[in-house]
Amino acid sequence: MQETTESQFVQHVPCDDCGSRDNGALYDDGHVYCFGCGTWTGGDGEKPTFTPERPVNTHLIDGTFQALRARKLTEETCRKFGYTVGSMGGKTVQLATYRDKKGRPVAQKVRTKDKKFSIVGDAKNMTLFGSHLWSKGKILVICEGEIDAMSVSQMQNHKWPTVSLPNGAQSAKRALLSNYDYVTGFETVVLMFDNDEPGREAAIECAEALPIGLCKIANLGEHKDANEALLAGDAHTVIQAIHQARDYRPDGIVAAADLREVIGVGDAVSPISYPYSKLNDITKGLRLGSLVTIAAGSGVGKSTFVRELMYHIQQSGFPIGMMMLEESTKRTAQGLVGLHMNKNIIVDQDVASEDDIVSAFDDMRKAGEFYLFDHFGSTDLDIIINRIRYMNKALGCQVICLDHVSILISGLTGGVNDERRLVDEIMTRLRVEVQALNICLILVSHLRRPQGDKGHEGGAQVSLSQLRGSHAIAQLADTCIGIQVDPDEPTSGLRNLVVLKNRHTGEVGAAGVLKYSLETGRLTETDYINYLNTDCPF
Repeated sequence: MQETTESQFVQHVPCDDCGSRDNGALYDDGHVYCFGCGTWTGGDGEKPTFTPERPVNTHLIDGTFQALRARKLTEETCRKFGYTVGSMGGKTVQLATYRDKKGRPVAQKVRTKDKKFSIVGDAKNMTLFGSHLWSKGKILVICEGEIDAMSVSQMQNHKWPTVSLPNGAQSAKRALLSNYDYVTGFETVVLMFDNDEPGREAAIECAEALPIGLCKIANLGEHKDANEALLAGDAHTVIQAIHQARDYRPDGIVAAADLREVIGVGDAVSPISYPYSKLNDITKGLRLGSLVTIAAGSGVGKSTFVRELMYHIQQSGFPIGMMMLEESTKRTAQGLVGLHMNKNIIVDQDVASEDDIVSAFDDMRKAGEFYLFDHFGSTDLDIIINRIRYMNKALGCQVICLDHVSILISGLTGGVNDERRLVDEIMTRLRVEVQALNICLILVSHLRRPQGDKGHEGGAQVSLSQLRGSHAIAQLADTCIGIQVDPDEPTSGLRNLVVLKNRHTGEVGAAGVLKYSLETGRLTETDYINYLNTDCPF
């Protein structure tokens, strides 16, 4: 077929060779090509010396061009795009004629009155509907369906090339990649898909598949699609949507202009606090979208500290989730109820009757609900991630505790390097979930035993470098809190809190002294002036 990429379609005309009334296509350089018999005639009436190409498919349905009044589409628009009305199975149908990459009719999409669709002809070689009318140019508008493509073209007087997908949003990416050379021949591609969730998702998927910077995504405002705008007489919105379509930016890229409205607004004070005043002064509370690591040596009281923390949050009215991987759900619940009663029912259940414990349990839950993970020994990371999502999305938990990260890798490592790799993976995935769900995740981590004779249980100081497994535990956390035994009185029940990392304010250091009571099982803040070496490496 004669190359016509430098010319544009003007209108359908009769063909003298085959007698067709409107299969001839007149282009702006004067040449005519008949899509019925394949005859090409130059602008000066010259006939080609090559053998004309015949229609690829001779079994397409005959139809007539007419206005689609219910859609406010003119006969001129239907003629331009090759959209006819015919009959199939004794029923009136609409026929959208599709062409191959050489511009030859190869298939028709058949639309019935009740909006059922079928394909007649060679579906494999269907290109974008209307793509034969335009070649390279500045702007290409792509719609989901034929009606919308014709609507957009009609509303802007057929000025900008407008095409549509063969099979809607569900196969949009595949359709554009199949027509990659055609689509990328334009300087800008405006994706004007339906204004619904499938349409928006398809537009993003297509923009990501095509060269960066090529695609813009149009916003039709209150209209579901382009034809709805045409029916409402709102051509202005469609034309404006073309010119004001926003550049597609991949997730994570934020333009400075998008921050103008929030740059002067300070972060709100966190409504979720720690149960200890000095710790709150330094950290300014627990913040959503943050990961908090609690670090301490074995036997120092991490789980006791975590129960105090989660009990305080629950009593403040926030639903909480607790994933205590080293104890049963019953023991966790008993620990929380014991805090509510100020009685150590875990150590000595005889300090309270069963009725008193149940009554305290019911009273505690009046402030807010709590949810526990019954792990049955399962510590698979995918399961942990799934349960975190469920606690947040389905149960409304904004603060979730995972005690402890070390158990996720226990028994799964084949050496130090393998352990580090697994910890990196675990921390990365947890960090992603924290951001995606906008939760506060409190993560408990064990420490490596320090060098020397004195362990953490004997008062050895805590540092970030002692976090077990990988630097990722410290690097990906927003806040790291260490718990230290009093170095002078390791058996006194005193615990020093140390903020090792504080991304929010940057302030680190001593964060108060807690006193453990064996009788009540509580860790309470004390005014005891305790020695703490401020030279410890953070």
